[in-house]
Amino acid sequence: MVGVGGNAYLGKAIKKFSGRGMGDGNALNAWINISPGNKITLAVARAEMGQGAISSVCQLIAEELEVAFEELNVIHPQPEAPYANIYIASQRRVNPFRGYNMMDKIMAYMPIIGTGGSTTIIDAWEGMRYAGATAREMLIAAAADQWSVDRTKCYAENGHVINRDTGEKLDYGSLSEKAIDFKTDKLPELKPQKDFKIVGKPVQRLDIPEKVNGTAKFGLDVKEKGMLYASVKHAEQTGNKITGITNEAEVAKMPGVKKIVLTEYGKVLVIADNSWRAINASRALAVTEEGNGSDDFSTEYYNKELLRIVDEKPIATPLNKGNAQGIIDNEISEGKKLIEATYEVPYLAHACMEPMNATVKIVDGKCEAWLGHQSTSVAHGMLEEATGIPKKDITMNITYLGGGFGRRGEPDFVRLAGAAAKAMQGTMVQTVFTREEDMKNDMYRPGAVCQFKGVVDGSGNLEALSSNVAIQSVDFDAMNRILPAMAPSPSKAKTTAEGLADQPYEIQNHKVSFGDFKAPVQVGFWRSVGYSQNGFFNESFIDECAHQAGEDPMRFRMNMVKDKPRYAKVLEKLAQISNWGKPAEGLYQGVALQFSFGSIAAEVAEIRKIDNKTFKIENYYCVIDCGSTVNPDTIEAQMQSGIIFGLTAAVYGEISWSGGKVDQSNFHDYQMLKLKQAPNISVAIMQNEELPGGVGEPGTPPAAPALTNAIFVATGERVRKLPLSKSGYTFV
Repeated sequence: MVGVGGNAYLGKAIKKFSGRGMGDGNALNAWINISPGNKITLAVARAEMGQGAISSVCQLIAEELEVAFEELNVIHPQPEAPYANIYIASQRRVNPFRGYNMMDKIMAYMPIIGTGGSTTIIDAWEGMRYAGATAREMLIAAAADQWSVDRTKCYAENGHVINRDTGEKLDYGSLSEKAIDFKTDKLPELKPQKDFKIVGKPVQRLDIPEKVNGTAKFGLDVKEKGMLYASVKHAEQTGNKITGITNEAEVAKMPGVKKIVLTEYGKVLVIADNSWRAINASRALAVTEEGNGSDDFSTEYYNKELLRIVDEKPIATPLNKGNAQGIIDNEISEGKKLIEATYEVPYLAHACMEPMNATVKIVDGKCEAWLGHQSTSVAHGMLEEATGIPKKDITMNITYLGGGFGRRGEPDFVRLAGAAAKAMQGTMVQTVFTREEDMKNDMYRPGAVCQFKGVVDGSGNLEALSSNVAIQSVDFDAMNRILPAMAPSPSKAKTTAEGLADQPYEIQNHKVSFGDFKAPVQVGFWRSVGYSQNGFFNESFIDECAHQAGEDPMRFRMNMVKDKPRYAKVLEKLAQISNWGKPAEGLYQGVALQFSFGSIAAEVAEIRKIDNKTFKIENYYCVIDCGSTVNPDTIEAQMQSGIIFGLTAAVYGEISWSGGKVDQSNFHDYQMLKLKQAPNISVAIMQNEELPGGVGEPGTPPAAPALTNAIFVATGERVRKLPLSKSGYTFV
């Protein structure tokens, strides 16, 4: 058995992994299995939810392994080390082939095999290239030994090792068994980027063909003859649990109903022989409920509470640079301007196109699950908890995800699926949330209020800036559900101030603080998390300051990043591709810039005014600097996706409450941006060799402020509250 790079930890992982779902063949390391027939299978422990993660990781491995990308086979391995996404937990770029320090080892063995936070490529950039390179060197060593030549006489190309002198070839499959006996005492050199043939190129993603031809398998596509279906009923009032059923005997007699289960999680499962019968029966249930819910909880209540909290002493001040508060509090001298504004955003649903679901079967004390989840390790643990079956006897099959956005990293639907299977052992059970149950029982992006104060000096510079946010803590709430051991206190939550405390601009006097809102609502990670609302807040207020200073908003921003070359180049490129300041007749422009997830994204919205509050969003121009690129086509698609996601939220997004109950239930009252309303989107990708950043989320934060800043130019009205539709704005 092979130790890679002298790392015994990885050697152990290889031994554990060999043969687990990879088919026949030889495991050269934990990520690469090669069969005698030259079938190459890669283990990629990241969820594919439309963001191209699996294909991009395969590109990294294939580049160094010297194989044809389109011929690769991919499996999602069982949740175990060394597949942990260490970066998502530690925010450190770690390469497993160089060895782990003690903290990294702890992280590697914790259940953090997951996909989120735009971290896949950040985490994989170096390590997965070494996975390919070390396997390549082992194959070359095996060929050299077979030919009795020096290793330098051999090279790898297109799945073969070639003898430089004779031109003789051996395919990887014929060498794979022998290759596992060759240790590598030192790490091979990685290719310079100038020699890349696959990485940085717009290859066709591996998942696209089967999504086009309809053969792709999502969670809801899992079927087996004789399987059963479980429909979930939650408490009506937010914060409550169901404690009893008053008409159980009556509902149990409905056609097809097999069992009704009041779970320990305060939800009821109705199990039937088809999904329609299960849904109808669950809707017929009359239940009693108890908990933290209150008839007094309403949108009006939480808005008032957030406004109250933002005026109180904050619980944390993550940034306090210079003397922002002193400058703001002192009497403003002649030539200076004090600018004040308060911004508000509502709670938002994830609204994945595929509702939450999971399919589980328990037979003879063993459990098998089929589901789309962003963290196999979290799901693994939840199934162990719900079924009482140890993890070693639980097999995970990860499907494609019909939308994730953070929602599919949650434990709730997995636990309920485990409970359903436990109640009907010996039979496969698919547990499904109806759209209404999904919408009303999400882990929402929290509503928030941000209060700004800024001082612009006589030269048009932002001399001081203070921002204070009131918000329910996502980190605290979500992590207490997902991994309680890693849950920070609200005052230590990183996502609360992201987009404010780490904004792009050089401001000499700058203060950021926040307060904590308590509510019976479950909140969670939503695409771009804190940057989603804080990007809107900050970029809107920066725009206000620019206009109050009499400065062009683009130049105002450029001036504040003049000592940050990457930011400056992004804005210069954006001004160029958008023809900034010279839009076509009848069009109005707005700009926004945001750092998030290791990347810089800037956008210009270009809108046409139809009448006072009716607009057509004509164009979006986007520039992304995500460092080194893997698949430019995926990057462009993710920018387009992020912009549409952000625009949908800006125009329509709101979860509201009346009498303690969620008002919205489906897409008729939680609207999506329609195709006819979508803008033309132009994306430019900056080229450099910096370490890669994320791309799944950075397109979302600038989308809303670019639009509202354009509306200000068109109307003179500053939008400080979302969604736009609630303020009478319409988009055609």
